[in-house]
Amino acid sequence: MKKRIWLTLMLSFIILVIAACSSEKSNSENTKDEKKITYALPDEPETLDPTLNTYSRSSIVMQNLFRGLYTIDASGLPVPALAEDTQVDETGTKYTFKINKDAKWSDGKPVTAQDFEYSWKRVLDPEVASGAAFDLYYLKNGLAYNEGKAKADEVGVKAIDDQTLEVTLENPTTYFLNLLCTTSYYPVRKDVVEGKEVWTKSPETYLSTGPFTLSEIKPKEKYVLKKNPNYLNADKVKIDTLEIVFIEAPEAELAAYMNNEIDVSDNISPEAMAKYKDTSEYIASPRIGTYYFDINTTKEPFDDPRVRKAFGIAMNREQIVKNIMQSTEKPAFGFVPYGMPHGVETDKEYRDVAGNMFKEDIEEAKKLLADAGYPNGKGMPEIDFLTMASQTDKDIAQAIQSMWKENLGVEVNIRTLESKLYWDELEAGNFSIARDGWTGDYLDPMTNLTLFESINTADDTRWVNKEYDALMKENREILDQGKRMENYARAEQILMDEMSVIPLYFYEDSYLVKPKVKGVIKNYIGHTIFEYASVE
Repeated sequence: MKKRIWLTLMLSFIILVIAACSSEKSNSENTKDEKKITYALPDEPETLDPTLNTYSRSSIVMQNLFRGLYTIDASGLPVPALAEDTQVDETGTKYTFKINKDAKWSDGKPVTAQDFEYSWKRVLDPEVASGAAFDLYYLKNGLAYNEGKAKADEVGVKAIDDQTLEVTLENPTTYFLNLLCTTSYYPVRKDVVEGKEVWTKSPETYLSTGPFTLSEIKPKEKYVLKKNPNYLNADKVKIDTLEIVFIEAPEAELAAYMNNEIDVSDNISPEAMAKYKDTSEYIASPRIGTYYFDINTTKEPFDDPRVRKAFGIAMNREQIVKNIMQSTEKPAFGFVPYGMPHGVETDKEYRDVAGNMFKEDIEEAKKLLADAGYPNGKGMPEIDFLTMASQTDKDIAQAIQSMWKENLGVEVNIRTLESKLYWDELEAGNFSIARDGWTGDYLDPMTNLTLFESINTADDTRWVNKEYDALMKENREILDQGKRMENYARAEQILMDEMSVIPLYFYEDSYLVKPKVKGVIKNYIGHTIFEYASVE
């Protein structure tokens, strides 16, 4: 009896060993066959909720997790995503979208028109207080609802049935389909958003509609995205896993890239630029954005436009871009970036037609400062210069600090903060000057200049100009492109004359991609898209 038990136990042990070895071999083969791309971001996304998002880094992640009615394709054009049919009436203000009957959430449930109605009204809901609300002011009564002057059921978005979404705009908007590609127009699902748990904090509660799903969240380390089998175009997605790791310092990111720890890098240091610029791994693409500094116009001495202008023109942008950043990006002498088409002269860009809005002039800056009561910087109150904690941002801030000291006799105190604390300080107005950046969402100067309208709660400068507001309002209401371009140029000139912001340079997206990886694209918004990517 004992011998039989011993033999049985031995046989069981052998079977377990064989099974374990077989399992290890299977797991090894699965890992080997897995099509995986590792991509680096400097920090975690600020939010994973599309209805609250105004951040570029968050947008990059969510552009790979979600699809809305439309998306920007590989050629840069807005094309249907979850919408299978679009009808526009003769007024150009009423759109009727048919939701693709095969569109599903990542849990397999159908995407409905009601999901879009709920989501868009959530963005505009004054109690939600989304910073992205201004993106949806194009909807009929969108602004009025956000200001508490209209009811939710008066907003121009309505689900007629599960597949039919009716949208009414305040005015004809030629770039409305481009707007639909932004995260603020993405759907979220009511039962999940209003569930007991915060839906964005766990892969178990996080639902998406795009090429990938959220599989793993490791704060401060990485997010793991997996191919979404319920995505409408899942058969065209060629990779299984997109791992997004967080590497703050560009130098550390370069080391990770060189050690084959990451496959795609777009936080490029001067060393990376020098090493890879002339290789096939280096890719550069235009991006409709600007690196700039907010000026808190409610805080002395920057409540005086002469002081703001003096600081803005007492810098050497070319020196910063070439020597400090060692970059090929263009110094900014206006706010609307290159890459933005002109609405009338179709063979030219807006920036080329509008030209520079100011020039650097140290002597003029000294005169403006003296006229404002601060000759050679004397009597200047303490200035809090807020910047982010990356080495590049700190290097730029220190270079400008030195220029203002030498050219104006002004001392500024640099304060650095990590990303999440940083944006809280800006929103609270706890700064004199602060580093900022903005990338537009569509190919019309409105996407950049709307940032400084008084109706826009995302503007950290607290600047108000009635003429500027009137010009922007008129451009929402007219279709005459010649007049619109004139209005934009006039509005931009007002912004630069008042200099509530100090533009530094226009963005250009430079990134590195390993030779084995194909099909990674950067669109003109600056999003890194992996839907079309493959690994050889």
